[in-house]
Amino acid sequence: MSQQQSTAPLVSYHGGHSLTDGEGEPERFVEAAIEKGFVGLGFSEHMPLPPRYAYPASPEWAILKKNFDGYVETIRKLQETYRADLSILVGIEAEYLPDEEAYLSGFLDEYAFDYVVGSVHFVAGIGFDYSQEFYDQAVEACGSYEGLAVEYYRTVRGLLAMGVTDVLGHLDLIDIFSPKSISGPQVREAEDETLEAAKRANAILDVNARGLIKPVQRVYPRVELLRRACELKIPATLGDDSHAPDQVGAHLEHSVAAMRAAGYTSIEALLLKDDRVVRQALPL
Repeated sequence: MSQQQSTAPLVSYHGGHSLTDGEGEPERFVEAAIEKGFVGLGFSEHMPLPPRYAYPASPEWAILKKNFDGYVETIRKLQETYRADLSILVGIEAEYLPDEEAYLSGFLDEYAFDYVVGSVHFVAGIGFDYSQEFYDQAVEACGSYEGLAVEYYRTVRGLLAMGVTDVLGHLDLIDIFSPKSISGPQVREAEDETLEAAKRANAILDVNARGLIKPVQRVYPRVELLRRACELKIPATLGDDSHAPDQVGAHLEHSVAAMRAAGYTSIEALLLKDDRVVRQALPL
């Protein structure tokens, strides 16, 4: 890692997953972040899905909900315990499902989250990021890779229209299992419309490093898309999408490099100050 990259402020607002598809005690995530010199750390555990959208082998909803309640309580305690060492936020990765908007609104109303990561993992009712098999089913349901991407971005705009998203998760996740980045005039139009919607929603883009260990093998969003976001002056931040303590901060140097290549000169941070969450642009 270059000296320039090493001086970038370290934050992550997408990660700390330790329940449904992660492992490790939340306190270990905090300790890892402090050891690596993080300025801010947000925990964004996955929202328990409505029962009819459950992933294979998922526990019953009541168990998911009980575990989630425990997660919120645990992170609030860590927030206080480590207040002098690290700005810790209690968040959620909210799943947008077009026919379950009332469920999402009700869930968010139940908790006083510090911030919300808004994400889309389902298109045509299929969890496309779960496996190559599920992804192929989603492509078939939408008629083509291009059709899948257009429908995905339409769904992301539905999420943004709800006005609940602080951080927009892994914008082009739809490329996760595609042979190459999905492109074409209709896709480009869908992407541009979605970026405009993100700007109207005052959302922060999650420059997410986890794509580097997925078949897509790159940061989300790709640099070309991130450059267009920068031209629109849409703020961006870092996300390690950690699912274990040893993944805290993993590959963030690539996210930093992507932001710089796209033209960004600052990272948008969400920091706890005087018991309030404030947005602050940190020099990149």
